[in-house]
Amino acid sequence: MQLIRKYFGNTSDALLFVSLIYVAVVMPFQKPEVPIWPGVAMMTVAWLFSGNLKNKIQFFFGNRNAIIFSALYLFYCFGYFYSSNTNYAQTDLLLKIPLLIFPLVITSSSLKDKTDFILKTFLIACFISAVGCIVRAGYMTYTTGENYFYYYKLSWFFHVGHYAMYLAFAAFTTLYFLFSEKGKTNFFLQAVYCSAFVFFTIVIILLSARAQIIAFGVVIVLGAINYIFKKENRLKGLTILVSTLIISVAALYLVPQTRERFMTSETEINSLYTKNNTDNYYTHLRLTIWQTGLEVIKKQPFFGAGTGDAKDELIKKAEEKKYDIIVKKNLNYHNQFLQTWAAIGLPGLLVLLLSIISGTVYAVKQKKFLPLAFFILVVVSFFTESMLERQAGVIFYSFFSAILIFAHRKENAEIL
Repeated sequence: MQLIRKYFGNTSDALLFVSLIYVAVVMPFQKPEVPIWPGVAMMTVAWLFSGNLKNKIQFFFGNRNAIIFSALYLFYCFGYFYSSNTNYAQTDLLLKIPLLIFPLVITSSSLKDKTDFILKTFLIACFISAVGCIVRAGYMTYTTGENYFYYYKLSWFFHVGHYAMYLAFAAFTTLYFLFSEKGKTNFFLQAVYCSAFVFFTIVIILLSARAQIIAFGVVIVLGAINYIFKKENRLKGLTILVSTLIISVAALYLVPQTRERFMTSETEINSLYTKNNTDNYYTHLRLTIWQTGLEVIKKQPFFGAGTGDAKDELIKKAEEKKYDIIVKKNLNYHNQFLQTWAAIGLPGLLVLLLSIISGTVYAVKQKKFLPLAFFILVVVSFFTESMLERQAGVIFYSFFSAILIFAHRKENAEIL
């Protein structure tokens, strides 16, 4: 701790940094035995007792983008007051509090040049986590005779869609460091980052989360094209694009289950045009949930059903339509945009969209690859999963949106 204090200044700065590192380390291992809340709590306490609190709050309110990101949580707070299921609403507000805390704390703190260290910590944690999943899959396959190298059986720590999102962002982070100044000149680092990228690509395909694979492909193609048009990075960009295509095609050929999941996507899309799919709704379950969710939204499109009642309303509508699987599994909307709209209405949905748009605009204006890759990944993931209804999604979105956007602003250092 003394070394940390010597480098980072006072105790509160040291605790803030340690808490962020804790969150980055624990994030890919989220289980009840490895709670992430101590890091969030320590960060909040360090911020509260760091001094200059009034100036920090004023600085936060002077940052338009930070307010936009945090406003989403305030809409969920407002939705509590017209919720019938207040118990669920309270639980949901506790789950989503990082949406307020991370923008507030990181925007009004000085991280100077520490964000790269945080990103590297997350990258290493994801690598160790993925290796753990592979080792466990090998052991389980050997002892049970079943294939544990595929889909949810491979995702040991939490939901497969969330985990694939984590690893996709980790892969983008390897590219970010590969094309950094040190990555350009250090052959050993280049080899390490390239190997990590290949490893993450293979694991993502094995996880077979279609939305995250699509987002991964879109980011890689756009990023490679961008680098190809830059003379100094043309060879690297072309190498990344070609190698990713080769790995992906080979993996899809060797993993027929993943290939079959993509082949069913066409059938699912065609079912959108089928007016009555009650008899085969289980085959196209996600699309059925979306259609049911839209019917819930039509009842209260502006204010929504309330923070605690959106899911209850979905289940009620599913009961009416006799969608027993949705009721039995107590499923959510499987689309964060629909989930937010159903819970806190059109204004809440617009705030969510505005936060994503503002982050994307910032990334484009600043010509920053990693923030842009992050928001492309988030948007695609939000379309197929209610990412903010689980701790893994809330932490990922709030933590990295704040780290990538607000921690790099020069004016952050002026408030301390």
